[in-house]
Amino acid sequence: MINVVGLGSTSSRDLTLEAVKIMKNGNKNFLRTDRHEALSFFEENKIAYQSFDYLYDEMESFDQVYNKIVEILIEEAKDKDINYFVPGTPLVAEKTVRLLIDKKEEINIVNGISFIEPVLAGVGRDAVDGLLFLDSDAKKFDFDTRRDTLITQVYNKRIASDLSLLLQEVYSEEDMAYVITDAGLDDEIVRKVEIYKLPRIDDYNHQSCIYIPRTSGKNFQIIMEEMENILEDKDLYLDDENFDKIKKLLIEKSKGISMDYEEEIDTLILSLLMLFLKEREGLVDFREIFDEIYKKLDKIAIFLK
Repeated sequence: MINVVGLGSTSSRDLTLEAVKIMKNGNKNFLRTDRHEALSFFEENKIAYQSFDYLYDEMESFDQVYNKIVEILIEEAKDKDINYFVPGTPLVAEKTVRLLIDKKEEINIVNGISFIEPVLAGVGRDAVDGLLFLDSDAKKFDFDTRRDTLITQVYNKRIASDLSLLLQEVYSEEDMAYVITDAGLDDEIVRKVEIYKLPRIDDYNHQSCIYIPRTSGKNFQIIMEEMENILEDKDLYLDDENFDKIKKLLIEKSKGISMDYEEEIDTLILSLLMLFLKEREGLVDFREIFDEIYKKLDKIAIFLK
């Protein structure tokens, strides 16, 4: 069995009693990384451990590192119990733990304090209304401007630069973001900067993350929600008159489609309007519509051949 133990997000003062008990149980101790303030507890108490930091230098990608760590842990645990320590808590932003679970290894999860709590304290935000939790390889459609967003694994300036360009496709370049480094530690740094200035910060490290408060920026979820609200407020339904009116407008707008995008926007709005009205009448189900759209996506390229 593998005891997977959270070291907490800050220093050794965050260690739980259960974590201390396990690290002293005589099993072999493995650390995903020794770049953690809680390492002082191992050293002060002369507790032996083996770190996997060397793999980060040997491997070409994080995925290779994580897979190799899991491979070693599984081999070590074949005939004995071992302990595996990770920063924070095992089930928050720990790829190796997810891999162990996927491989159906026998594991015992011992929670720690995640880095989310000190980050929220550092930026003075309350996550009660929803917090979107992403890592730095997120795609633009993963973001939802209605929610505060916490982005992890911003290890260096290069990642921050790529992320800045991506965020400017979703947010205004002058929307504000917090860059938090070493959250909860004595040397914690919290900076509030415009999104386009994220690459100008020089001291990103393995404990850096970016927090973006919700904004007024629009995305597809907001558009869908607003359209539903409008139909409810205006009490609109799909009678014959509205059906004919929307159909006529759709045909007219479709004929005017050009290299400009104005007509496409109008046809999209009218198509969504028709679908929302049909849903109100019980004629369609958006869940089924989304399924049908997804099935047809692979066929789109055929029209361009």
